[in-house]
Amino acid sequence: MLSREITLYCRHGLSISQARQLSRMAGLFKSHIQLSNLSRRQTAEASSLLALLTLATQPGDLCQLLIEGLDAELAHMAFNCWCVELGKPLGRSATAHLAEQRLATHQPDYHFALPQVASLSAPHAKAQVLAQLIGLLPESLVKESPGLHSELMAREQVSATIIRAGIAMPHVLSAAVRQPALAMLHSTEPVDWGSSLGAVHNIILLCAPRQLPPAQLRPLTRLARAMMDETLTHALLHASTHQARHAIVIEGLLS
Repeated sequence: MLSREITLYCRHGLSISQARQLSRMAGLFKSHIQLSNLSRRQTAEASSLLALLTLATQPGDLCQLLIEGLDAELAHMAFNCWCVELGKPLGRSATAHLAEQRLATHQPDYHFALPQVASLSAPHAKAQVLAQLIGLLPESLVKESPGLHSELMAREQVSATIIRAGIAMPHVLSAAVRQPALAMLHSTEPVDWGSSLGAVHNIILLCAPRQLPPAQLRPLTRLARAMMDETLTHALLHASTHQARHAIVIEGLLS
């Protein structure tokens, strides 16, 4: 099934007139269309005016419009203008800094810039994937890459760090890193992560210093819980750009 999405930061709340326009436009297409407020973990059918209003969208909320069906490409073109009126769609150069600004404001000790999100060109073994993830981390934060890799592999031997179908979250507390940092790889092809839950398409690396105070570990705990939420993970698995994936992971860290 053809799938298209638009992930955006809302400039203002969803008004009744905007919700009515979205509902009316959704009725013009055969595709299944839904709007998710990722900040509030809620999803509504775009064809239902009442459901859209229950999303209670506020300025700054991260939302995703997901379109699935035979005419998804045409619908995507039509809804682009509607989304620009509501907020700032990601995937454009002018919006590349938005998620990073949110992270810097709320968790300045955490490092997860857009260049730390990349694609796998082809499926690789787990050890190679972990090495690529480490390579995405800023050099200034990593004291010893081989040691960090060894610790991550040792953790994987205990149990595969797949958190749900399609998403793995390798993680470690290590003296090999100076500050909390994340990196992410996306693969269009399934990557075997050694789990009965199946292969993965998104791999998110979490690493932090071993002696980090518990209070500073809370964002990682929040992200782990967020990756169990159906609304957020569904959006991540359907995100089509690095900017969207980056923003969704940061939303999981912060809320």
